[in-house]
Amino acid sequence: MSATSLAIAVPQIGLTSETFVQRHVEQLLPNRTVVLTREPHNVVGAPWHTSCPVLTPVAGRSAWHRIVRSLENARGMPPDVGRTRRFLEHHHVEAVMGEYLDFALCYLGLSRRIGARFYAHAHGYDVSKLLRDPRWRAAYRRLNDADGVITVSAVTRDRLVALGLDAARVHVVPCGVDVPREAPSRPDRETVRCIAVGRMVAKKAPILLLDAFRRAHEVCPRLRLDYVGAGPLLAAARQFVQSFRLEHAVKLHGWQINATVYDLLAGADLFVQHSVVDDETGDEEGLPVSLLEGMAAGLPTVATRHGGIPEAVDDGTTGALVAEGDVVDMAAQIVRLAMDRDLRVRLGRAAWARARQRFTWEGERQALLELMRLQA
Repeated sequence: MSATSLAIAVPQIGLTSETFVQRHVEQLLPNRTVVLTREPHNVVGAPWHTSCPVLTPVAGRSAWHRIVRSLENARGMPPDVGRTRRFLEHHHVEAVMGEYLDFALCYLGLSRRIGARFYAHAHGYDVSKLLRDPRWRAAYRRLNDADGVITVSAVTRDRLVALGLDAARVHVVPCGVDVPREAPSRPDRETVRCIAVGRMVAKKAPILLLDAFRRAHEVCPRLRLDYVGAGPLLAAARQFVQSFRLEHAVKLHGWQINATVYDLLAGADLFVQHSVVDDETGDEEGLPVSLLEGMAAGLPTVATRHGGIPEAVDDGTTGALVAEGDVVDMAAQIVRLAMDRDLRVRLGRAAWARARQRFTWEGERQALLELMRLQA
């Protein structure tokens, strides 16, 4: 059998909110990647699948949950460790990358045992929500035994270093998106279309975003909003729109396939996002991929100073940043951009240029392969 080189450990295949995981699985090292997961493969109705070889352990979801959450798995061994080891050795895996730090820990010891390099990739909740728990803070320090820890923003890197991880082992590799070679252009038109893309969960604060838009629309009635995303707060968002009689100005699209999202981005004039820290859980954003896709589409952004967002949005140059929860300022910034097409165009071109320079998929892929010492 030819060398496979890379194994990616991911809690579940096919989640709509994990397009970054999908890209790692399908495009990081095509035809030389295998997948380790705790969930059944090709779940009916999942929006994406993979043709990579996949190992789903015999141990069921409940067993996985107990092991991952127990913090007693100090050796870094998954359930069905024998089958997993044979699978990795059969495919000649040279490096293992675990998506999400808590899940990745289960593979640390096994990777060491078979002589494979090991990398843990941090995302949003595991460098925010879980860090509130002193048991997880202690567990994460085991990652000093990893070859590397990858995170998407400098702010989360600083948190991990402050936690006690070796600074030399923690690497910032921002998410990458498809960025066209030329800056997209937009016609001058009567309406100004805003777009928001993201799951309707607490850290995305959809009601705050809708309230900011409502205030902006009162000042500038030609504003329109397309909001793409499903989730537990979708019903509340619908109720908000109906209560303020905004049906003519706001369309809640629910979840949509990527092609539809890209079409909506192409037809928009302004990207908006109101990310906040979830007060109940501490969950935060890392670096929202949808925001980067908006920049790649040449859209100026109005967003919050939250997580890695200020590392992408240059306030005053590619968009505008406001404080978390400040719907009045967000509304004012939306109105300012809605009423000044030249400003929108200038900031949009700068957003595209920044995405082209710093946030391409090609750049992310090259950085990850170099870090893991893998040949494309």
